[in-house]
Amino acid sequence: MAESNDQWEHYVAVRDRFITLMRSLDDAQANTTVPMCPDWTVVGVAAHACGLNLDLTNGMREGLGSDESTARQVADRADCTLEEICVEWLGYDAEMKAISDEIPLLATRLAGDLVVHLHDVQHALGHDIDRHDDASTEAAHRYVEVFQQRLGELLGIGATVELSDGTTFPAHPELEDSGLVLQATPFDFVRSYTGRRSRRQVESLLWSADPTIILDEAWGPYGDFQVTDIED
Repeated sequence: MAESNDQWEHYVAVRDRFITLMRSLDDAQANTTVPMCPDWTVVGVAAHACGLNLDLTNGMREGLGSDESTARQVADRADCTLEEICVEWLGYDAEMKAISDEIPLLATRLAGDLVVHLHDVQHALGHDIDRHDDASTEAAHRYVEVFQQRLGELLGIGATVELSDGTTFPAHPELEDSGLVLQATPFDFVRSYTGRRSRRQVESLLWSADPTIILDEAWGPYGDFQVTDIED
């Protein structure tokens, strides 16, 4: 487990990449609809990421990613430019670092969420997506842990995940082992688990056995599969 400062620096690195991209966009690009977040433009995605920081510094700890909260985060910045949102976001740096030092896992969660949205924006703009970078790998590790925790909570079973970076996450020893093994690249796991793939695409991952019960009852923390296959 990384030290809290390492986790914070990881989040800062992803955030700064995201903001650098935001500041490189013209007005048309900034107002491009992001298909993986169909109610938002690129500006809206930035508003959500920024708004998470304000909510956290105001003491909010539950419901940060709920539909109600994310809609408010975007609506509160509906009249802001992309640059204004970036400036606001950076302004929370000191308070956010203090919170991260107190709750180290928080920075890891924020970085994982932001990597997903960075990929969403790159996809929307037709940019090359960073599939093999450290941030994508760290996000995959984070979401595998979420997957295994939800699997235990919802179905009472464990499953093994083997990522192509050489990392294996065995089934939790205190749960009934389903015997199921999923093999995937970190990028494909993140895009699949966070709802950026169709069910057919998720079923096409390398599963050792039929994953139907998992896909029906315990897959993905963010809602339904995409209706059609997604290319990115």
